[in-house]
This record gives sequence, structure tokens and C-alpha cells, in this order.
Amino acid sequence: MEQDVANSPLQISTQLIEQIESYSQQIESIESEAGPFDRAILEPLQGLTGVLIDANDLEGAQAIIQRRLQLIRISEGPNSLNQLPVIEELIAINIRLGNWDDVTDNFEIIRLFYAQSPDFSTEDLLLAMSDVREWHLTAIYLDGIKARVNHFQDARQVLRQQLQLAEETYSENDPSLIPWLYKDAIEQYDVVVFLTSKDELGVEARDHIARAESRGTEDYLREALNTVQRIRRIIESLNNPEAEAMAMIYEADFQWLIGLGTAKRLYRNAMNKLREAGIAEERVSEFFSRPIVLPVSEYYMTLEEALTDQNGNGYRITQDEDGEELVHMGNFLAWNESINIARQPPIPVRAASVSTELNTVDVRFTVYSNGETRTPRAQAAQPDEVRIRRDAQDAIEDMRFRPRFYNGRWRTLRGVTMTYRYPPKL
Repeated sequence: MEQDVANSPLQISTQLIEQIESYSQQIESIESEAGPFDRAILEPLQGLTGVLIDANDLEGAQAIIQRRLQLIRISEGPNSLNQLPVIEELIAINIRLGNWDDVTDNFEIIRLFYAQSPDFSTEDLLLAMSDVREWHLTAIYLDGIKARVNHFQDARQVLRQQLQLAEETYSENDPSLIPWLYKDAIEQYDVVVFLTSKDELGVEARDHIARAESRGTEDYLREALNTVQRIRRIIESLNNPEAEAMAMIYEADFQWLIGLGTAKRLYRNAMNKLREAGIAEERVSEFFSRPIVLPVSEYYMTLEEALTDQNGNGYRITQDEDGEELVHMGNFLAWNESINIARQPPIPVRAASVSTELNTVDVRFTVYSNGETRTPRAQAAQPDEVRIRRDAQDAIEDMRFRPRFYNGRWRTLRGVTMTYRYPPKL
């Protein structure tokens, strides 16, 4: 009984009030002795921040964090790196408050620190810029409809700046360029998904992207193809046959997305190149027997890395009690209900407090030899609502797949399953 009383909401509330009063008295005591800008105030201010968060006084905690930042700037200078962890606290608070513009400003301030401080390398700056970009991409499923295209355009601008910085830092054939170039290729595909979105986001995207840039969807896909072809040229300078084969596969993937007949021939050339590189026939066959959603989100230089990534996302091939093959393509985490066939970009670590609630649908379908699918069927959904089932079915019907290649032919594969997830509509 005593334990129940100690843990009651009233008792907890009383404890929090006492802690707030204690920290406030410490702050007042230091202020009266040393003034309002003395560094000694930082410690009780930090303690007060935590208590206010526990009391769910987020706006009060936000004000205290702002004061801590002010004190650090006054006592250590405007470029003090000790501000970074405090800004990270501010990001977490602003996310909980839904202050999306403030979160954007917080990330931009962090990027500025990395750009101006001699303590950070170009690689550090590129990663800090990735945080800004990934935040804009995350905000697309958090912010209002009108702001979503603006966030996407801001993210595109950041990637252009990253590519420029990478080009200035690395030599023309430096493989360090590859991750940034492949991000650009994926972004061109994402533009297409925005433009073909069937709701008001698509209308906004066509007004503010396609018309402004005077380009059609195939133009963006061909730009993506040009980029993966450039990656292939870089890899060809490395004298690494397996990496060359993987580069062929990525190039063929984008040819397949465009609908070019040359894709099948390039896939076959990649298979032969893998064999020349000494990759076991069993592994080559396993890789190409697995249908996969295109485009693949990460660029891998080895077949083993690509297979490991698939397995890590839940891809598995088993048999039922009758010996029939069961192919589960694992998890597909979509961006949101509007951008339903693009994978959700990673949430920056500093924004880890973003809600990760997801709608989940298990879907069964057929992947035809041309990489298309028709009439997918939702098997189960959580929450179990007609709209959520229909969202998943519509998305999978619009996807393009690298189909199964088995015994020298591209094959139709029936009874494939996938767990499709996407954030609920806000």
C-alpha cells in the first residue's frame, strides 16, 4: 500500500514540484551572488530542464534550454561546440511540440557549426548536411500538405550542395563519390514518385517541380540512369570484377524502370561477370531468383552485402508442408500514404524522438516476368481498416520489380508475400 501511494500521480507531481523549487532556488542563489550570466548556473539549469520534461512542461523546458544556450555563448563564445548537445535537446523538445520550422532551424545551426569549425573534416560536414537533408525528408510525412513539396525541394538543394562539396573534395574517379551519386539517382526516382502521386501532393509537385523545371517523369529517370552509368565508370577504374558486376546490375535496374529492352542483356552480362569474379554459381542463382522492389535503396559493391541487406529486411524463402516454395520479400517501409512506392528515408539520429507509429499490411501477390504485378490481396492489416488494406494493395500494384531469373529465363512468381508499412495520415 505504501508503495502504491509513493508511485501515485499526486505523489509524483508533488516530487516534481519540490525538485523544480529546489533547482529554482539554486539558480536564484547563484544569480544573487555572481549575476545572471555566471557559468555555475548551467548545472542547475540542466537539472531543471529534465524535471520540466518529466512534468510535461515542454514549453518551460524549451525556454530553459534557450537560456542555457545563451549562457554558453556568453561564457565560451558564439562558436563553442558545447552548444551542440544542448541544440540536440532543443531538437527533441521542438519535435514533441510539433515546431517543425524550429527543428529545421536547429539542424541548420548544427550544419553551420560543422562548416565553420576547423575541428571538423569535410566528411563530418557532409554528414551534418545529411542530417539537414534527412530532416527535410522526414518532415514530409509530419508537416502539412502545403509544406511537403517545400521540404522536398529544400532536401534536393542540400543534396546538390553535398554533391558540389564532394566533387571539390574527391578526384573524378574516387569511389568516395559513389554514395553521394547514388543518393542523387534515388532522388530522381523520388521526384517521379512525387509527380505521379494521385492525391493533392501530386498536384502540388506538378505545379512546383515539373512545370518549374519543364521536365517530364522520364527525364528524371534518365538523369538517374546517367548517374548510375557514371558510377559504373568510376568502378571500372578500380579493377574489381565483382564491383563491376554490381554496377551493371544497378544500371540495369534503372534501365528496367525506364522500360528499356537493354536491361535483360545487361543483367545477363552481370551474371557472367560475377562468375568471372569467382562468385559461386549457387550465390549468383540465389540473388537473381529473388524478385526485388526497384530501385534498391543502398549501393553495394559485393553480392554478399546485397543479400545480407535483403535478409536483414526480412527476406526469406521457405517451403510449406507440401514442399511448395514460399517467398516473403520482407518489409517495405513506405514514405507515407501519398509517396507510397518510395522507401522512407532514414530519420536523422538527432530526430530519433519522431513518432514511428506505422500502419502494417501483409499482402500476397504475383510478380510477373515483366516486373509488374496485378490484383495484390491484403491478408491482414493493423489497424484492420478497409482504407489501410487498399492503400497497401494500390501501392504494390504501382511498384516495379526486378523479376525472378531462373534456369535461363525470366519467370512469373505467384504467391509472393510482403509486409507493407507506412506512417498513418496525420
